[in-house]
Amino acid sequence: MIQLREMQKNARVAGILFDKDGTLVDFRRTWMPAYQGLVLDLAQAAGQDGSMAAELADLLLARLGYDGASDRFTPASPLLWATNDHLASLLRQQPELGHLDVGAIAHAHFADAERYPAAPVGDLAGLFARLRGHGLMLGIATMDATSSALALAERFALAPHLSYVAGYDAGHGAKPEPTMVQGFCAATGLEPGQVAVVGDTLADLQMARAANAGLAVAVLTGALPAETLAEAADHVLESVQDLEAWLIATGRLASRAERR
Repeated sequence: MIQLREMQKNARVAGILFDKDGTLVDFRRTWMPAYQGLVLDLAQAAGQDGSMAAELADLLLARLGYDGASDRFTPASPLLWATNDHLASLLRQQPELGHLDVGAIAHAHFADAERYPAAPVGDLAGLFARLRGHGLMLGIATMDATSSALALAERFALAPHLSYVAGYDAGHGAKPEPTMVQGFCAATGLEPGQVAVVGDTLADLQMARAANAGLAVAVLTGALPAETLAEAADHVLESVQDLEAWLIATGRLASRAERR
């Protein structure tokens, strides 16, 4: 295991596979309003109002691993990594909500891009253009739907730079399984050891390890603190906007010969 970590730390990168939520878009600014709006809507639909609705909304989030008082998540909170279908299923199991059509209410919130617009982490188009200028192959692997990832890629002008986009429904499995990395490699012709996986959750980093990816890089635009991510990552960055400079400074950009 020590040798594997050393190999990964010295990896030369020819491709980067990005997580979407919490990595390319700021998790708290994008998804927390949706989660908070959803649970309040569910609490009100369950017959609560005023402070009682707010208390039930807080309780529902707490059961999913979020403590509103401290604004912290448990490392394994499904709010950080689960699909929308999985989250709806977990909420459907809550005893206060058993009589509601939780799935319909949840997916109405999750699909409302006007009410809950994605908040990009800086100039993503500029970053992706520079990374492609270094000859890197780029992809997105998300536990959101593939259609949502493709829509984000179009909205923020990332699509021309991407060789691979996969959501949980793309047939490449789910995190933390290695299959999304394997799909990226199949699409690009790269070996796993040439790939850096960049994400904000333990599931992203565990996926990288399971696939024997060259690097597992964490970012702090999700919800987990650096000390939690550092235990599973080769390096922790403030955001994806620091990635290019870090790759250059550490000599991890593969040469053209190495990318063949």
